Amino acid sequence: MKTQSSKSKKFMEYIMNHPQAKVAAVAKKFGITPSLGYQLRKKALDNQIGVFAPPEMVPMPPVPDVNATLDTRAQSYGKFKDGAALMQSIKRSMSEHAAKHNKFFADDQWEALEMIVHKIGRIVNGNPDVVDHWVDIAGYATLIADRLQGRER
Repeated sequence: MKTQSSKSKKFMEYIMNHPQAKVAAVAKKFGITPSLGYQLRKKALDNQIGVFAPPEMVPMPPVPDVNATLDTRAQSYGKFKDGAALMQSIKRSMSEHAAKHNKFFADDQWEALEMIVHKIGRIVNGNPDVVDHWVDIAGYATLIADRLQGRER
């Protein structure tokens, strides 16, 4: 039969390797009382202080200047209010037309159409030479075409 000190030592080793373990369940596993288990856990954790250094903190990247970001976006996309008016007008027209003709779309189809409208709005309202707008339009259309052909991503 194991001595109390042997059980306590094994309990402490286990707790040090599994600090999130339930003390009562581990105490039962090693044949000690939960009360003793809580005392031993405290002792084990107290003994660990200073053994392991805390992980080095990774510095947070600087928070971008929101105003600078918005000013840069305005150069590429035009004024937000103007673009929003254009995009919402096109989306309302699409929605009204679809309803009038009893057209129904899958969520991904409608979202792709709205994103394409968003990109068109950025092109018309902002800088038409931003390549990403054109690539994004092709990407949204490709996602739907692929899904209709059995390739989802």
